Amino acid sequence: MFRRKTLSTNPPAGDYILSPTGYSWNLRRSIGGGSVESISAGERKKAVALASLLSIAEADKTDAWETAGTNVFWLLRRFRPSVAG
Repeated sequence: MFRRKTLSTNPPAGDYILSPTGYSWNLRRSIGGGSVESISAGERKKAVALASLLSIAEADKTDAWETAGTNVFWLLRRFRPSVAG
């Protein structure tokens, strides 16, 4: 189960986003400024799309988000290394 406590209106550039189309799920990558590029489209099973999202985000050491509404995103899992300050 995922803890969805972090919301954002603009996931950082490089992060991956899972978004529904109504009948299927798309994987997108944030390119900053509220823009995204499509990585994968049309997966009918959310579990398969989610597994792909997490695998790609982990490999790239970025974060994984899911669309929670219009221009609102839940953080699903953080793979980005924390910055010690």
